[in-house]
Amino acid sequence: MSSVRRIVVGTDFSEGAEQALLRAVALAADWGASVVLAHAYEDQSAQPRSDRQDSLRAHLDALAARSGAAERGVEVETVLRRGAPWEKLLNLAADSGADLIVVGSRGQRGELRGGLLGSVTTRLVAMSCRAVLVVPPDREPWS
Repeated sequence: MSSVRRIVVGTDFSEGAEQALLRAVALAADWGASVVLAHAYEDQSAQPRSDRQDSLRAHLDALAARSGAAERGVEVETVLRRGAPWEKLLNLAADSGADLIVVGSRGQRGELRGGLLGSVTTRLVAMSCRAVLVVPPDREPWS
């Protein structure tokens, strides 16, 4: 039995991030862990902040609902943070006592020049003192 009790999953609502969430839910179901699904955004929109936050919160909650977590008995908490995604995910993992961070290999920002990982994922892996699972793209969801 694993000692992982809490998993933080970062999402930018890309397909890769959704794959990461599905993997995290499968692991959480196997390990009896909970999931913290987080989206961090940098406020560059002309849309009023409260409207943007409401829209992002609704999108985040919908993603959690369609992840299949409830059917597998996995508790998912959704968190919305403003700031650099890699920093907010690291802070959230520390604040929540997470044992593992799960992310897609690349998302909306794309990959760094010549790299296999996206810029957020690269920074997260380089800076984290916790285990980071990077889920590759175009894989069948794990059951």
